[in-house]
Amino acid sequence: MRDTTTITNTKGSALLSGLGYGAIAAIVNYFLAFEIYGSLTVIFGQVFVLLALFTRGLLAAMVSALLAALAISIYTDNVFFFVTLLSEVAVVHYLYQRRIPILVADLIYWCVFGMPFSYLYVPTVIDVPQSFLFLILAKLLMNGLLYTALAILLYQLLPRRWKLTTMTPVSDTLRGRIFYLSFLCIIISSLCFSFLFTVRSTQQAEQQIVSDIGSKANSLRQVTEDFVDDYVVAVRNLRDSMERVSDYEEKLMLMDYTQRNFPGFVTMLWSDAQGTILHGVPVASFSAAFNRMQESPSISDRDYFLMPKASGQGYVSSAFRGRGVGEQPIIAISAPYQRKGRFAGIIEGSLDIPELVRLVQRTDIDPRFQSVIVTDNEHQVIFATEDTALAPLSYYEPTYARNPYSLILPLTRIQQRDVLYTQRMNDYGWNIYVFSSPQEMTDLFLGNILILALFLSIITALFAVVTRRFAHELNRPLEQLVAQLGDPTNVPDLPSRADVTREVRALTDNLIAARKVMVDFNHQLQQQVEEQTADLARLNERLNKLAREDDLTGLLNRRTFDELAEQGYHEAMATRGHIALILADIDHFKRINDTMGHPVGDACLRCVGQLIQQHFASKGCLCARYGGEEFAMFVTDIDDVHAMVTDFQQALSQSCEVQGQVVPMSISMGVVEIKQHFSGESFRRLVAHADKLLYESKDAGRNRITIEQL
Repeated sequence: MRDTTTITNTKGSALLSGLGYGAIAAIVNYFLAFEIYGSLTVIFGQVFVLLALFTRGLLAAMVSALLAALAISIYTDNVFFFVTLLSEVAVVHYLYQRRIPILVADLIYWCVFGMPFSYLYVPTVIDVPQSFLFLILAKLLMNGLLYTALAILLYQLLPRRWKLTTMTPVSDTLRGRIFYLSFLCIIISSLCFSFLFTVRSTQQAEQQIVSDIGSKANSLRQVTEDFVDDYVVAVRNLRDSMERVSDYEEKLMLMDYTQRNFPGFVTMLWSDAQGTILHGVPVASFSAAFNRMQESPSISDRDYFLMPKASGQGYVSSAFRGRGVGEQPIIAISAPYQRKGRFAGIIEGSLDIPELVRLVQRTDIDPRFQSVIVTDNEHQVIFATEDTALAPLSYYEPTYARNPYSLILPLTRIQQRDVLYTQRMNDYGWNIYVFSSPQEMTDLFLGNILILALFLSIITALFAVVTRRFAHELNRPLEQLVAQLGDPTNVPDLPSRADVTREVRALTDNLIAARKVMVDFNHQLQQQVEEQTADLARLNERLNKLAREDDLTGLLNRRTFDELAEQGYHEAMATRGHIALILADIDHFKRINDTMGHPVGDACLRCVGQLIQQHFASKGCLCARYGGEEFAMFVTDIDDVHAMVTDFQQALSQSCEVQGQVVPMSISMGVVEIKQHFSGESFRRLVAHADKLLYESKDAGRNRITIEQL
């Protein structure tokens, strides 16, 4: 019965521990996931899952792994983490029980189980190139090694009482332990540096791509706008010239001249108000078309006729195939033609799209990584690079795809290729798309991983040699010393000086003296602590006094006076007591400083402070130095305030003696007195009222008292 209860308690403790570790792991996985490149995320919650395994056993680790996997599955919307994280705990535990070092066990898991499973599963969720799939697998391996190494190091720092189960040391030799712990530090620092360096490199590459394709898209937008603008201006100028010319033949000559000087116009035409073509250039092309139709063709159903007619404004059409006079893709640019202020037809030029294509092709697009598509306002392709395999006038609008590469640029697919792109729109509603392959960033990341793998291999070999030599040099003299200390018949003697380092000899020589030094040091330290504590108490007392009082006069400072006086004011309001607020200012104090010197002025201030303490503070009043030569008194429960301030004013005139000489001084005062009739105004208003009365005393000639009862 007792055994059953013990087992139940142990399982309950493991379950609670697993929930605790799992809660921390879930929080870390969800809120502290570190995105290193696109959708590649490094997680650290598994550190606490492995700590649960090391300190509480398999059951606690499986419970915490469930919570950690739940958090990362919610974060990534991928339930596959339940498989990888739970199976990782099971496999690592199994291999560790067979005395395989944990870091090696985790490496075996990812190489034999984790990465192959991920290789089969990931393509069923997202369609990514093989290179990016290898990148995902490499990230999983690096992430697994990183959080496993961190968990092992953290385990060394945990208090012993937290470890209900104990990890078996990797090696019982000093050389083995030095190598293992040193290698863990190298693994962690190398992986962290690699991740940070790779993140920075990929971010720079990403920003370069964004800047590059953005600038090229802006350039293409400007190129297309300028190109069309030139021809829009040409049509408008032709229209204006034809409206000013009355001779018919001269109008035709203007049309012919414009068409020859703007070779992008395949044809140009002039129609009447009903849409019947009156004339077209080149004449040969239109003559052949007229002969085929045996009548004057009409364009009354075309947008480039209807829109100028309805709006009276110029018009630029979407791309379309011509009819009648050629069938190549064109863009119609038209302007209304008026006679005597009334619509009389249009002037239209058919802009050859291939002419625009030749202009776009001259931009500096890198054909290895970049592509371009230009569509009109109806998403018909005007221009597309060959790798897109899009025909002119075909419909194109990018479809958004899940983007595992970048958080800045959107992703789409062209000819089964993932491409990042940016979009611009010119003033005619044309869409300019510039595409870039993410392969450049992927290759950079893979290159960094290969460099890291090579670096770790070299460092591992170097550390194996160095730690072997270091352990040998350190162990040999210590083993000799232990052998001598273990023989009770001999007086311990150090090995020869050539075999012992200075550190080992110094350690042995100082073992006996160490306790005495420690006792003496502790005694001195205790004495110093007591002295410092007493000094600190005195300093605190001094600081508290300075915080409340004016250092020169010993009266309260302004901040403390305001706090205490306002408190007394509110208490008097509640009890309807008799109070008064007095503000006093020494008359012509600046003259004393200027003629007799500041030391005399300071002595005068001290005299005034002493007199205020005698006349007011001794009677329980609050007294303060309120400014340079200004003082404040808050009086409570004094029946004759006027007599008090008058006595003080008279005493001041002969009370200040400095260096055996009486310094004549006078003082002006403003007094606000309240006897039970409180108006409810604030203490600040009361201070302002007293200050106003003080200035009335000054304005009335100084050495006066102005009292007002409220």
